[in-house]
Amino acid sequence: TQVSHIPRALAYVYRSARRPIDIHLDSTTESANVVLTSPTQARAAQTCGSPTVALLRGYSSKAKDHFYTTDAVEMETALVKSGYASEGDAGFVFPTQAPDTIPLYRLYNRDIHDHFYTTSASERDTAISRFQYSYEGVTAYVYASALCGSVPLYRVQNPTVQDHFYTTDAAEKNTAIGRLGYVDEGIAAYVIQA
Repeated sequence: TQVSHIPRALAYVYRSARRPIDIHLDSTTESANVVLTSPTQARAAQTCGSPTVALLRGYSSKAKDHFYTTDAVEMETALVKSGYASEGDAGFVFPTQAPDTIPLYRLYNRDIHDHFYTTSASERDTAISRFQYSYEGVTAYVYASALCGSVPLYRVQNPTVQDHFYTTDAAEKNTAIGRLGYVDEGIAAYVIQA
């Protein structure tokens, strides 16, 4: 973190900086205390102080499957060996349990090539016992409601191709529903927007 004192009249210059900043004006000295923050510091402030990691998103057009992970090596393996294409970051999530977060469980059904993510332990157990999904562990920790600047992670499912798809982009969700045959399944969780 860099700190500098500048004349009050020049404080506006820092407002156009590409990095997040805090400006504290001191009326007694006619100066401003400018604190330049890194993107990681800014995101930590947005997440109530807990560190986050990217929830990476991939898609296999052959398998018709969306895949999400916080593990860059696992995603690279999916890209190189399993034919997935990177679709960027779905959002930011917590790598370990932080205050007010819950687990995001990951399951996979080999027969229909579908990765499925849920925060519900009972839904996880039903997917395993009734729909032949295998439990693959906790992908990350997420919020159950809108806390600390989080946004909805929408869940949609295509019953024709058996694909679950998750996005924070409402327009993308609506396009999947309106044009691609997906059905709205509500909000899966709340994450920090990418």
